[in-house]
Amino acid sequence: ILIYVHLYICLMNVRIFKALGNETRLKIIEILLIKSHNVTDLTLMCKKDQTTISRHLSNLVNSGIINQRKIGRNVFYKIASVKIKDWLQATLGNKKTEVGNYELRGKIANFLTEQRVNYNGR
Repeated sequence: ILIYVHLYICLMNVRIFKALGNETRLKIIEILLIKSHNVTDLTLMCKKDQTTISRHLSNLVNSGIINQRKIGRNVFYKIASVKIKDWLQATLGNKKTEVGNYELRGKIANFLTEQRVNYNGR
């Protein structure tokens, strides 16, 4: 039984590291480290089409790095747990000061507001 447990742990680690082996998925993770988002927001921020983002999100969900939560017609994605979030921040070197974190939050908020204004102004 111990061999099977060890094999399972190794396979899970392989999934996690494979999921982290793509630039777009890393960008998605960096965005989700700050706040949960839906596919539309991630599509705009990553400047990729929705199919590509959805495929990457599926990969991240299957690896256990992120979770999804459906609210109405939208599906929101967030980092699966505090432990994973802390590990990702340490691993990716994103441990930012509160000031840096607020700056990035402000940039994301401004970007989303601008996108909504442009969308509603059509």
